[in-house]
Amino acid sequence: MNRFISIPREALAELLKASGSPLTPEDYLATLPPDFDPYKKFPGRAVAAIFSKYFLLVAAVISGGLTCTSLGFGFEGILVTVILAVITFFEFRVHRAFRECRPEAPSLGFRNQCGFAVFILIYCLYHAFAPLEIPEHYREYAVPDLGSLPRILVMVTYLTIGIVGGLSQFGLAWYYRSARIAA
Repeated sequence: MNRFISIPREALAELLKASGSPLTPEDYLATLPPDFDPYKKFPGRAVAAIFSKYFLLVAAVISGGLTCTSLGFGFEGILVTVILAVITFFEFRVHRAFRECRPEAPSLGFRNQCGFAVFILIYCLYHAFAPLEIPEHYREYAVPDLGSLPRILVMVTYLTIGIVGGLSQFGLAWYYRSARIAA
């Protein structure tokens, strides 16, 4: 029996009989192309998920560390850390699903990376267009005659990060989704 058909021979025979097919399970398997492997794309996706999950883990740890210090403690820092932790948790699940060749792996990875891309876009758009607030202890060092240059630089930086980060995560989402098994 082909190892890529995940149902027992008897169940395949019943399925073929119920569909009105005159084929036996062996005849059916003989009709499949010799290189038939619905999971052949999964190892490449598992490698991509390895890099993604460890990148997310580092980002979540850094975010958590900064949130616990005086640099970013507040509702926004906690929210970002929690969202990154959830996305990281699901990326570990995505990697395991691809490694175990589970059919739901492409859709799980697609949903997780789309969620991460949306998070990046929302976060960066918020910061790009939110009013720029210079902390009190840095105001004495600010040069007053720069005008709106700092605001423009912040906007360009966040928009660039949002566009590049969001598009790259959507690209990874489609890469995961392209491993779907045709029904």
